[in-house]
Amino acid sequence: MNMVKFLNEINEPKVSELGGKGHSLDVLINNGFNIPKGFVITSEAFFKFLDNNNLMEKIEKLNSEINKNNFKEKGKEIKNLIVRGKITEEIASEIEKGLNKLNVQYVSVRSSAVSEDSLKASFAGLHDTFLSVKVELNLVLENVKKCWASLFNERAVVYRIRKEIPHLEGMAVVIQDMIPADVSGTIFTVHPDTEEKNSIVIESSWGLGESIVTGLVTPDRYIVEKKTLTVVMRILGRKKITVKADENGITRIDTPNYKMNMFCLDNATIDNLAKISLNIENLYKYPQDIEWCISDNKIWILQSRPITNLKVKS
Repeated sequence: MNMVKFLNEINEPKVSELGGKGHSLDVLINNGFNIPKGFVITSEAFFKFLDNNNLMEKIEKLNSEINKNNFKEKGKEIKNLIVRGKITEEIASEIEKGLNKLNVQYVSVRSSAVSEDSLKASFAGLHDTFLSVKVELNLVLENVKKCWASLFNERAVVYRIRKEIPHLEGMAVVIQDMIPADVSGTIFTVHPDTEEKNSIVIESSWGLGESIVTGLVTPDRYIVEKKTLTVVMRILGRKKITVKADENGITRIDTPNYKMNMFCLDNATIDNLAKISLNIENLYKYPQDIEWCISDNKIWILQSRPITNLKVKS
């Protein structure tokens, strides 16, 4: 039973198996974009884990009882059941083989729910990701269970209630080589505030993108005219904190003053990022919200998802 699939070896990617994030990464890597190498633990492994621990019936009952008044306690109860469950030798062995084949020291362990990163729902930041996880099997397995359990994070449950999405859906997990980013950021291929279609908005900060995602910093912002790739505006951000990968996971440090007061990106890098973002938008035929990082002057694409909150659909 193949519950582990490497991103560069999947011929017919299915969202139902890989989840939204895993599917998107597979499409990107197969279209020549620079994606960190890795594999997906398919949603099949999640459901098999539930069956192996006799959790399906219990979770389905709790799931059927979830409403806007009790979602906190019901979600917490389901998460505890999942985290306390045991990953069988069959599943653990496949994951171990995947880690051996990946042959790296540290990985990112990322949730990939079936309904996330779609045109109807993004779930951006609502499920869990674990960065700079040392490649020790038991440690990776514990983080995989936490990713599965994050399907019932409070904000994820509320989001599904609002979007009328079933709670007990498939959850895959993406395991990738951990890139020790010097600079990270996001790109929106339409202006996220004004919805101006001829504007690309690039945001950047020092270190890992965790600082932007969690709101620790106000990133630098660059607005690029889409037709000419001219930078029409630069806004220096307040990048007081830098998040770095280390042997204990991630660490927050104070950004040195000289780096706080300088832009992260030069003109050539802005131009490269803008061109990459347009190629990704052309691939998906829809405005994209892209996560990226730079390590040793090399640009890596970490994720691309549709921008789901556009008032005027493109």
